[in-house]
This record gives sequence, C-alpha cells and structure tokens, in this order.
Amino acid sequence: MRRSHGLQLWCALPAEHEEDAPAFQHHAAHELPELNLPEAAVRVLIGSAFGVTSPVATLSPTLYLDIALASGGSLVLPDVAVERAVYSTDVDIELGGTPVPAGTLAVLEPGSQPLLHARQGARVVVIGGAPLGHRFIVWNFVSSRRERIVQAQDDWEAQRFDKVPGETEFIPLPPRQSKA
Repeated sequence: MRRSHGLQLWCALPAEHEEDAPAFQHHAAHELPELNLPEAAVRVLIGSAFGVTSPVATLSPTLYLDIALASGGSLVLPDVAVERAVYSTDVDIELGGTPVPAGTLAVLEPGSQPLLHARQGARVVVIGGAPLGHRFIVWNFVSSRRERIVQAQDDWEAQRFDKVPGETEFIPLPPRQSKA
C-alpha cells in the first residue's frame, strides 16, 4: 500500500492585485535553493532564509520553507518574516520546548527565533510573510471582499472560468453555507 500526502496552500494577494489576471510560473526543483545543515535539510521555496533567496516572484513579501529535520534534530528558526507559522505534516515537534502535535499550525511570536526540535525525523513547513489584512475564504476562493467570493461562486457554477489545459473533469462547488 502506498501512502501519499501533501499540502495545498492558498496565497492571498495584496488588495491592489486581487483582480490581476491569473498568472503561472514554474521553477524546476534544482532552481530552488536547498541547504544541508547539520541536523536539517532546508529548501527555500518562496522568500529568503538562511542567506539564500528563492527565484519565485511574489507580489508581497512571502515565506515558504520545506524543512526535513533529522531524528533528534534541532534548528533555530530565523526571524525572516513579519508573520510566520510552523506546520509538521507527519510527527509531533517542539517549538522552544513546547510540544506541537502533527497537523497543528503553530503561529510564531513576531521577532522570535524559536528552536524547532523533532524527537524523530520530521517534515515541517514554515509559512509567512507580510500582513495583508482580513480575507474571506470559501473553498478555492480568497478575497478581501465577501461580494467577490459570491461572484466567484456564481462564475464557477456557470462554468465561466477558463478551462485548465488538458483538464476535462468539472468539480462542482461544495454546497453554499447560508448566512446566519
């Protein structure tokens, strides 16, 4: 039996770019900086950390690190973004001596540099960036305006979005939640 898991992350845009045309960029794995530190391998997917910078362009300061900690390994997390959070995909970790269960998003204090530790090998992501203000999220839609979310839902149901090249399946919108 093969076990597969992954993360799907949605990045909100600054308000002044929320209505920009969709864009796509691809960077091969070898283009993304990877550091082999004594107790961890760190890949800088987006942003800058540990003295290296990803080639991925963003519209606001953004951070996304993929960290593979060795069994019993530790790593000081640098203060490289205004807002940061840590998520372990597979095993419990510790942040500054505080246990954090796997599957829990732990928000870091601004300016902190906590010690990340794993008793057993762990796969961890660090995400963050500049504050963007309040956003609404419904299914695959993110906006600073609730009415824009409703419009996106209407457009999706009417199939007014451009088709993804090579994709033939249509995934229906989940049932809408009524407002209280």
